[in-house]
Amino acid sequence: MRIALAQLNYKIGDFQGNFHKIEAAIKGSAADLVVFSELCLSGYHPRDLILQEGFLETQNIYLKKLQECTRQTQTSIVIGLITENKDKGQPYYNSLCLISKGQIEFTYHKRLLPVYNIFDEARHFAPGHTPGIYQFQDLRCGFLICEDGWAGFDNYLYACDPVDALAEQQLDLIICINGSPSNIGKHQERTRHFSHIAKRCAAPLLFSNQVGGNDDIVFDGSSFIVDKAGQIQGSLKQFEEDTGVVEVNQGTIKPIQGLAPYSEPNDVALFYKQTLLGLKDYVAKCGFSTVVIGISGGIDSALTLALAVKALGHDRVFGLAMPSRYSSTGSVTDAIALCENFKVKLYTISIEEEFSLALKRFSDTFGEAASSITAQNIQARLRGRILMEYSNQTGALVLSTGNKSELSVGYTTIYGDMTGGFNLIGDLYKTDVYKLANYFNQLHPDSLIPNTIIQKMPSAELAPNQKDADSLPEYEILDPILKLYIEGDLLPQAERQTYQQQTAALPDELISSIHQMVDRAEFKRRQSPPIVRVQRRAFGHGRQLPIAATYPLTILQK
Repeated sequence: MRIALAQLNYKIGDFQGNFHKIEAAIKGSAADLVVFSELCLSGYHPRDLILQEGFLETQNIYLKKLQECTRQTQTSIVIGLITENKDKGQPYYNSLCLISKGQIEFTYHKRLLPVYNIFDEARHFAPGHTPGIYQFQDLRCGFLICEDGWAGFDNYLYACDPVDALAEQQLDLIICINGSPSNIGKHQERTRHFSHIAKRCAAPLLFSNQVGGNDDIVFDGSSFIVDKAGQIQGSLKQFEEDTGVVEVNQGTIKPIQGLAPYSEPNDVALFYKQTLLGLKDYVAKCGFSTVVIGISGGIDSALTLALAVKALGHDRVFGLAMPSRYSSTGSVTDAIALCENFKVKLYTISIEEEFSLALKRFSDTFGEAASSITAQNIQARLRGRILMEYSNQTGALVLSTGNKSELSVGYTTIYGDMTGGFNLIGDLYKTDVYKLANYFNQLHPDSLIPNTIIQKMPSAELAPNQKDADSLPEYEILDPILKLYIEGDLLPQAERQTYQQQTAALPDELISSIHQMVDRAEFKRRQSPPIVRVQRRAFGHGRQLPIAATYPLTILQK
């Protein structure tokens, strides 16, 4: 039997658009069966959009259309969709349907519902209880939906393992449909886990994943096939829509069309591809035409601009330079050189006059001069206001430019440099920002981030001769502390030990002070724009902490 994997980019709630993508894949395939991804009709994950009146009814209208499509084409499909739970518990199931010749032949409900990190599926779905086993033509098939395949590994959250029931059968094929988001290390974890499942069940396995950005979450695709010995036999593209065809026959699986040899991405390449796709899809799916970035002459805004140009094109990206009395000549000239290199229109608006007026108004009103921190934040908020004025006037999306190191410790101004509707680099630690900037220049020698920007000492330039190192440890010291504190429990053992070694000689007082800075900045992060998630634990849905709380402020084991 010939089976196609369809790795497509869906928009949440766009039933008509998602249907047309699925329909085109069916009609364009010569395979006997086309396998799509988890919740492909609605897009993954609709969250509380599911609760809106008419949501399920609209989905089912397009489900009927898909049934008719299979009747006309004689091509069978496996799709992910929402079905109604008419029993006790949550009102819906996260389901898989096998549709053939216009009829739903088989339905399977996802049994394991993740409620950790960015996931909260039990909020809307009831768990299934029946193993996914079905005889389709001459193939005895086992079915899984994403999390169903993760119980038997480093995850002890569940009382049952759906793979156990599959391992007891003599299966010809396992089909797993997924909405599996991308982050560092996830690709390797997937292939390791699902290769083990194929070997354990002595059956070839198809892993079909979706691709594309939905808000802060990006799906990388990277669908793959595994033979019954647990060896990966091919994969689809990373961060692109793609299709491939395999042939399954008497317990064997081999790629026929569209699959390439398996390769693992390195972290910096993942940063690059994931941020590009995250921005491209956010802009397209939210209906923006252009973006605007505050250009300081520093590395964060420079990298943000470079990525935006590659994602959208230079004619859809605009820069605003807003120098003050503390802006160095080099920063101004670097901002100009940057925009010239990328053919981006740069507007320059000095904030000096408004800054002077604000300082005078403050002292006249309150009877004292603005403190250093107040004066610094006034500048940042003037710049944020100007960016939003441009956005209001033109409809451009403001991209904020804070990195994860700064957002972690609160080295950022709320309603100032945090202003924006989306952040590309907010899940990249400062050391990652430099790695990605250098990687970008290697990839694109024709449009470079100026080396003067990469090599200069980081500075907010909000006070005389200011440097980031005046307030923070060097980023090579700070970032390991932050990684251990924020996501240390999710790091591979070797990586965690490396960071522990790097921080072992640091004073306890320094580490404790950094932890306190992270804790106290939670109120700022709660008001930040969506951030493209690339790390194992990102701020937002992946790290849910209260603001009004007493933190233990303990030091992690070195």
